[in-house]
Amino acid sequence: MNPVESPMIPKIVTHPIPPAILEEIETFEAEAERTLSGEISTDLFKPFRLQYGIYGQRQSGVQMVRIKIPFGGITANQLRRVAELADRYATGVGHVTTRQDIQMHFVELKDVPSIMRRLAEVGLTTREACANTVRNVTACHLAGVCPGEVVDVTPYAKTVAYHLLRNPLNQSLPRKFKIAFSGCKHDCALTPIHDIGLLAVKRADGEIGFRMVAGGGLGSAPRVAQLLREFTPMEELIPSIEAVIKVFDTLGNRKNRNKARMKFVIDKLGFDEFKRRWKAAYVTMGHTLPKNETLTLLQHQDDPPRLIMPTRNGAADGNGHGNGNGTHAIGHETPFEMWKRTNVVKQKQDGYVTAAIKLFMGDITSEQMLFVADLAERYSNGNLRTTINQNMVIRWIPADMVLNLYEDLASHRLADPGAELVEDIIACPGTDTCGLGITSSKGLARALAEVFPAGRVPEDLAGVDVKISGCHNSCAQHHISTIGLHGVGKRLGDHVAPHYELHLGGSVNGVAKIGQMTVKLPAKAVPAAISHLIDVYRRDRRENENLPKFIARIGKVKLKDELIPYTIVPSYQEDPTFYYDWEGEEEFILEDLGPGECAGGALEMIENGILEADQELYQAKLLVDKHQYSVSVNKSYRAVLAAAKAMLVTEGLEPSTDSETFIEFDNRIAQKGIIPAQYRELNKKVGDLGPKDTTGESAREKMMFAKGFVDACRAATEQMGKDLKLAPVQEMAASVKEVMASVAPIAIEVKPTAPTGAPVYDLRGVACPINYVKTKLKLEMMDAGEKLEVWLDAGEPIKNVPMSLKNDGHKVLIQEALEPEASHYRILVEKVEG
Repeated sequence: MNPVESPMIPKIVTHPIPPAILEEIETFEAEAERTLSGEISTDLFKPFRLQYGIYGQRQSGVQMVRIKIPFGGITANQLRRVAELADRYATGVGHVTTRQDIQMHFVELKDVPSIMRRLAEVGLTTREACANTVRNVTACHLAGVCPGEVVDVTPYAKTVAYHLLRNPLNQSLPRKFKIAFSGCKHDCALTPIHDIGLLAVKRADGEIGFRMVAGGGLGSAPRVAQLLREFTPMEELIPSIEAVIKVFDTLGNRKNRNKARMKFVIDKLGFDEFKRRWKAAYVTMGHTLPKNETLTLLQHQDDPPRLIMPTRNGAADGNGHGNGNGTHAIGHETPFEMWKRTNVVKQKQDGYVTAAIKLFMGDITSEQMLFVADLAERYSNGNLRTTINQNMVIRWIPADMVLNLYEDLASHRLADPGAELVEDIIACPGTDTCGLGITSSKGLARALAEVFPAGRVPEDLAGVDVKISGCHNSCAQHHISTIGLHGVGKRLGDHVAPHYELHLGGSVNGVAKIGQMTVKLPAKAVPAAISHLIDVYRRDRRENENLPKFIARIGKVKLKDELIPYTIVPSYQEDPTFYYDWEGEEEFILEDLGPGECAGGALEMIENGILEADQELYQAKLLVDKHQYSVSVNKSYRAVLAAAKAMLVTEGLEPSTDSETFIEFDNRIAQKGIIPAQYRELNKKVGDLGPKDTTGESAREKMMFAKGFVDACRAATEQMGKDLKLAPVQEMAASVKEVMASVAPIAIEVKPTAPTGAPVYDLRGVACPINYVKTKLKLEMMDAGEKLEVWLDAGEPIKNVPMSLKNDGHKVLIQEALEPEASHYRILVEKVEG
C-alpha cells in the first residue's frame, strides 16, 4: 500500500479556503488551461506563473512547486499534506531550501491548481515564492528557545511575511527581495546577506527593537548589507521595511536583470543618498518619525508539551544530550552518542531540547515526512521548523525522551549525525532540475561525503561549513562559506570540462565576510583538492588556530599555489572522465552563443522589452477582471515603462530611473514623430497611472492607454531592421532599407600603442550590446572614410563589438590592449558607407 494512503495516517484537518484565495487559484487554473491549449504562449504565461511560486525546470513540460514557509514554521498537519501532494503529483520527495521553503519537482502544469487548493486548505501557499517579489521571510530555527536570544523573533517574522503577502507594494519589484530576522548576536539567519536584515537588540533602558541593515546579497556580485538604522522601534518596523521596498521599487534597474537587485541601487547612489531617499519615502508614504502606534503581531502557537519527568537543569542523565557544537572528542562513541552530540541542543527552557533531523541536501521522502509529522506530535507539540541549512528540527522535546526519539528516527533512516555541522554539506539542486544550473552540485556533495564523514569529522573543523552552488547565483550561499564552490564550464580544445570556482574564508558570525575566489578546479579534482587544503591547514597551523583564521592569515596567493597541481586537466584522450560531471552519464556540454552578435543582442533586448510590456498588460487585464484595481494600474504603468525602455535601446540608452526613462523617451523618440502624437510628454501622462483612483472604470481606461502605447511601440520596432533605425509614423508603411550585407572579416593591423589622431570614444564599463549600439550611432554621424577610436573592456566587449562592426561593413584597422594588464582595449574603426 502506498504510504500516504495508509489507514494508520491521521486524517488531515482542513479548513474552507477564503473566497479571495479561491478566486486567485481559479484565475491561475484558467490561465494554465489556456496555456496548455495553446491559446496563450508560455512566454506570456511565465511571469504570471512565477508570481504564484511555480518555476520551470530544465526538463520541458514539468514544473517545480515552491511552498512558502515563513520563518520555517510548519505543523505536523501541514507536513502530512505536503507529503500527500509530493507522493500524488511529484516524485515522492520534498526538498527543503536555504530559504526554509519546501519544493516539489516534476509536477505537471495541469496538476498545479489542485496542489494550490489542497495547500490552501491547510493554510499554506506558493504565492510569491518566486518572481520579482518579497520572497520567503526567514528566521533562526531556534527562535523562542535559543538561550542567547534577545527576543523571540517568530511573531515579528510572521507579521512581516503576511503583511507583505499579496501586498500591492510587492507585486512588480525590479527583482527578488529577501528579508531575514535573527534574535541573537550569532545571527543564525544571516541578516548581512539580505536586502533587509533585522537583528534583535536591547537598549540600556530595556527597550527591544531591531538593528536594520540593507543592501546585502550574494549571486555573481556579492555585497554585505550596510547599517540603515542602529535601532528600529517595534512600532516602526513595518513602515521602515515598506520605505526600503518603495525606494527599491522606484529606483531599481528593470532593464538588466543582472543589475536589478537593490545592492546595485546602493552602488549607484551611494549609501548616504540611499538613506536620504529612504527617509523621504518613509514620510511620503504617510509615516512619521517617530510613529507611536503599537505593532499588532501575528502569534505562532508553540506552547510546550507537559513535561512529565523534568530532569535536573535540563540534562537527560543517561539519555542526556550534548551542546550541539561538535567539539567533544569522538573516541568510541555509540551511534546514539554521536547523534546526540551533534544533533541535539539545550533550550533556554529547563528540561527541554531541540533535535535536528539531518536531511541529505535537503531531501525528504513523503514516507519520511509522514513519520516526522507523527514524531512531532508524539514527542512535542506538533510543530516543526525547517532550517536555512536544509534540515528540520523538532523543538520542545522532553530531555529524557531523547533516546526514544533517536531510535524512532533511526528506524526510518533519519538519524544521521552532523546536522548543521561541516559534514552537513549545503547544495542547490544544480543540473538535477534547475534550468540555470551548470554543474551537478548534488553529485559533488555526495563525492565530498568521503572527505567529511558524518559524525566523525575531527573537532579541529568545528565551525567550518561547505556550500556548493551549481552556478554563480549562489542559491547555496557559497560566498559566505568557509569552503564555497560554484559551478562553471571551461573549454579545453574540442571539449568542455565541468569546473568549480573555490571560494575560501567566507562567514557570517555577527559580521559578514565574503570568501575569496582562490582557484578554479576541475570537478573531478575537487575532493582531492579539499583534502589537500585540510592537510595543509593541519601541517602549517598555529596553536589553537581554526581553519577560517588559518585561511585569513595564509592568504589567497599561498593557498592558490598549494592547489595549483589540482587545476591540471588531462586531455580528453588521456582521461575522458574529467569531461563528465559527477554522476553524469553523458559528456559535459555548455551552450556557446559565439561572438559577433551585438546587433542581435540589441534586437533581443528590444524584443524582450516589448514582451515584458505584453506580460504586464496581460496581468493588468486579469487583475481588472478580478477587481484588483490598484495592482492592475501598477501593471499598466509597468507596461508603459517596459515599452519605453525597449525603444530607448535604439538610442544606446539604459535609463536607471522611471523619470529619466520617460524624459529621454520624449526627447529622443516621441518628438521625432516615431509614435503617435498622443504619446508625447509621456512623463506627465504616465504620472496619472499611479494607483490613486482605483475604480474599475479608471483602471480600464489606464489599461487601454497603456495598451495603445505598447502597440505603437511594437509597430515602430516591427518596421526596424538590424540597423536599429526607427521611422516616423508617416513613413512606417514604406519599405525599410535592407540590412547591410556582411563582408568578410578584414585582417587586423596591430600597431604599437600610439596616438591614432582619431577622436576617442570611451566605452569602458559599458556592457554588450549597448556599447555596440553607441558605437553604431556615433559612426552614423561621421562621413565615409573617417576613423573613430573606441575603448572597450576585455572579455565580451572586445570579442563581440569588433566582429559586429565588421559584419556591418566597417573596417577595424587596429585592435590592441590599452595597458599591459590587458583589462581594456582600443579599436580603430574606419567608417564604410553602406
